[in-house]
Formats: sequence, structure tokens, C-alpha cells
Amino acid sequence: MYDKYFLRQCFIASGIIFQAFCGSMSVTLPSVLNPILLSPNTSDIKATSYEVSWLAACNSITGLVGYFVLSPMMQKIGRKMTHFSVSVTVAIGLIVLALAKNMVMLFIARLIHGLYLGSIFINSIIACEYSDPKRRSYMVAIKKLSVSFGVLASHTLALCWTWRQISIFSIFPAIIAMIINWYWPESPSYLALKGKIDECRHSFYWLHGKSGEKEYELRILIAAQTETRLKNKLNKSNMVIQLLHLCRDKAFLKPFFVTTVLLLAVDASGRFYFVIYVTQIIKEIVGNESSAAYCTIFFDIITIVAIFASLFVIHKFKRRTVICCSGFMSGLLMIIISILIYLKSQFVTLLYLSWIALSVIMIQNFITCIGLIPISYNIIGEIFPLEYKGSGPSFSGISFMTFYFISLKFTPVIIEEIGLQGMYFMYGLSLLLCIFVLYYILPETKDKTLQDIEDEIRGIKRTTVEASKC
Repeated sequence: MYDKYFLRQCFIASGIIFQAFCGSMSVTLPSVLNPILLSPNTSDIKATSYEVSWLAACNSITGLVGYFVLSPMMQKIGRKMTHFSVSVTVAIGLIVLALAKNMVMLFIARLIHGLYLGSIFINSIIACEYSDPKRRSYMVAIKKLSVSFGVLASHTLALCWTWRQISIFSIFPAIIAMIINWYWPESPSYLALKGKIDECRHSFYWLHGKSGEKEYELRILIAAQTETRLKNKLNKSNMVIQLLHLCRDKAFLKPFFVTTVLLLAVDASGRFYFVIYVTQIIKEIVGNESSAAYCTIFFDIITIVAIFASLFVIHKFKRRTVICCSGFMSGLLMIIISILIYLKSQFVTLLYLSWIALSVIMIQNFITCIGLIPISYNIIGEIFPLEYKGSGPSFSGISFMTFYFISLKFTPVIIEEIGLQGMYFMYGLSLLLCIFVLYYILPETKDKTLQDIEDEIRGIKRTTVEASKC
């Protein structure tokens, strides 16, 4: 017998998946576009290496704007319409990109796509709020899987299509995401926060059913958010006082610090700079552009296999264990990669060192994608209390965009100044330091409801009697 509630949650997830797919294609396009812009043989738009590095990193500027616009929007107008508006924005950016005739239009398209970056945490939050606690990690992992498929599609289509054709193709998943999104119910968590109790119950029952366990979960949700709403009414104040309150509230500071360290770890592991500069990195190791293009596609396939494998890992092991183990191994492998690339530069005749280095990079990428990356975004979507689902992602967005901008803008500079081996050593050491900190501060969230996680962050222990009062 089929589970209609599982199918309904899959329907919600499909809207997130299509948006993540087209969004990742738009974000990854510089890896396809940059070599063409720099090529002396191109008959299309031409650019300098300085312009190309800014083109790769400029979306972090509007990404920061996106965090400060979309996160409060999510708290004001709801999850459904915020998600819909992001899909519309991605589609507009892709249309501008496909019609671009000069560098100015390319920069405009890239800046528009930066707003999608501001929705990365929001999509994780939405996936967590709409799904069952036991399925929550799968939903977020599948979202990451769709991102990897988008990256693979972008790199593969580049072998036979122009970047304009890829841009046009990417518009259709965005349209599908809009259509699916239009038929979503609103998130029960958002409705509870806004005091729309009857609508909250209707949405919750549609998604989860009316079993005894779910009834208890719903009562706890309504009780907690009623309490939060009453507290907010009593503490209405101006923005400065609210900001001071955030700086003193442990329920905000702890998730913010955990999120910042997780983001730094994810960035250091190569989540963004490797995806954007993968062709250049591989070309520098193997010395052949054609081999680098095919190796790039192979790496994308490895990433997809890793995220599929992460579904099993997420089910079997605790989040803390997986992040600490995969992060430590990834950092250690990056140090080994650094040593191998250095040896290759010293012993040029030993060609097999290039392929050993590539193999270790592949293993490092696999380990990172099987644990650190998908589970980090899962925790980021879970850890902020519902009261701070707007301000939390906004302030975390500052950390994310700072790391994103630095890694994309300065990775080419780092490679030029201290070499590929220096880059891997620096990022590997940074990752190991992050894992050391996370070992002491990261909470366990596996199989817990979002309300259980919030209560743990706040240091609250609820009883069955409290829930029954609602």
C-alpha cells in the first residue's frame, strides 16, 4: 500500500529539486564561459583574466542582498511565495544571459543569479519544514543531488552546445519549479508562527496525516510558537534593540557560530572554487585541455555517486560522526594532494605523479560529497529556531558570501602566487582547523523534530502535559 503523505512530501521536494537543478546550472556556467571568454580564437564576447575573475565572484554581492531580502520575505509572506519568486528570478537571469551581447550584460545576468545564492539556506529550511523528521535528511540530500546533476549537465552540454544554448535549456526547469510551487500548501511551521492555527492544522495533516505521534508533534509545534508569539508581542522594540537582543540570545548565537564554522569548512573543502575552476585545476595538473574537459565530467559523475551514497550514510550514522570523520579525512587528503603536486613540480619526468594526484583529488571530492557537504547544509536548515529563520540565514549569509567571494576571487591569485600545491595546503589546513572546532560545538540533530532541536538549543525540556494543553 502506497504512503500518500510520502508522495505529497515528494511533490514538495520536486519543486525544490527543479529549482536547484536550474540554479546550479546558472551558478556553474562560468566554468564553461570563462575559457571561451579568455580564448584568443573566440568570435564571441572577449574578456581579460581580471574581468573573468570578477565575473565568477560578482554574484556574491547580490547573493548577500538576497540573504537580507529573501530571509525576511520568507518570514513575512511565507515559504511558498518566497520559493516561487526565486524561481522567477533565476529564469530572468538565464534569459538575460542567453541574450548577452557584451560583458556588461554578462555581469548583469551574473548579478541576478547572485540572488539565487541568497536562497540556498532558505531551500534547506523549506525542505526541512515540509518533510517528516525521519525523511528530512534524505530530502536535503536529494536537493544536493539535483545540484550535482545541474553541474554535470552544464559541463556535459558544453561539449556540444554553446553557453547561450545551455542558458536557454536551463530556463525550462525553472518554469517547471514555478508550476509545482504554485500548488504547494503553506508550511505548517510558518502558519504556527503567524498564529494561523486552523490553516496550520490543515497543512500539517495534508503533509503528515493524523496519527497519534503526529498529533503530539503538531501540539508541541503550536504550543512552542504560541509561546514565541506572546513573547515577541511583549518585547516589541526598534531595530537597534532587536539587534542587541540577537547578540545576547544564546538561541541565536550558538546556531550562528555553528553555521559559520560549517560554511567555512564546506568552502575550504572545495565546494565552490573547485566547481568553478575545476577545468583550470585539472589542466594545470595533466597539462592537456582536452583531457581536463573529460576529467571534469568524470569528477561530476563521481560527485553524483557520492551524494547517492550519502543517502545510506545519513540513514546509518549520526550527523556529528559523519561530518567530523569526512571533514578530517578530506583535510588530510588535501595536504597529501599538496605534497604530490609539489613532488610533480620537482620531478617533471615522473608523469604518473599527475595521475596519482588526480586520483587522490577524486577520493577527496568523493569523501567530501558523501558526508561533509550534504550534512552541513542539512544541519544549517535545521539548527535555527523558528523565530530566527529570517534573521539567522540573513546573518549567516554574510559569512557564506564572504567565504564564497574570497574563494572565487582569490583562488586564481593564490594559485599564481604560491602554486596549486600551496592552495591545497592552505585550504586543507583551514578545513582541519574547522573540524577541530566543530568536534566541540556541533549538536546532534539526527531523527529529531525541528521543535526538539529548537528546545535543545534553548535548553528547554518539554513534557507531555505541556503539549496536551494546546
